[in-house]
Amino acid sequence: MSRTAAPPSKITAHSRSIICQDTDLRGDITISEGCVVHPKATILALGGAIVIGKNCVIEEGTIIVNRNKEIMSIGDNNHFVVGCRIEAISVGNWNTFQPRSTVSSNIIIADHCTFSAGTTLLPAPTLQEGEIETIPPYTVIYGENSERRKWDGTGQLTEQNLREKHIEYLREIVPKYNRIRPTT
Repeated sequence: MSRTAAPPSKITAHSRSIICQDTDLRGDITISEGCVVHPKATILALGGAIVIGKNCVIEEGTIIVNRNKEIMSIGDNNHFVVGCRIEAISVGNWNTFQPRSTVSSNIIIADHCTFSAGTTLLPAPTLQEGEIETIPPYTVIYGENSERRKWDGTGQLTEQNLREKHIEYLREIVPKYNRIRPTT
């Protein structure tokens, strides 16, 4: 029985991004300026490429997978918290994926969405096979049954300022306690 060798990985990272050595990066992956990728994070471009926007935080145990042939585009300033799993077609800007949240494929995520801890987002049952669902901006997925509601944007500026300070802190502290991959 012969096994076909996987194509070599092509990792492109901006010189101002921080990627810990102990990460699993496979496939064609582009990581933009200012991103912080913690140890034990997994990013797998099994089908098409994955392009990650500016200033994203990808914490320990996060799994980001693209099984589609198209490029998976992840916008700017997203926060992937410990243990989340994302297989969405694309992700907008300023989204938060809290611990152990899961987003399946055939979903497009707009901007400013929050996926609460332990939630699972599957395409709506009313969709036909192969149809794509778009999650509108300011959607919050919450609760045991992964219910949906709209956020009115209250406190958005405060949250954005806090996130910017958080990533500044991570850029300073992560290299002190982890070995960092060289960037190209």
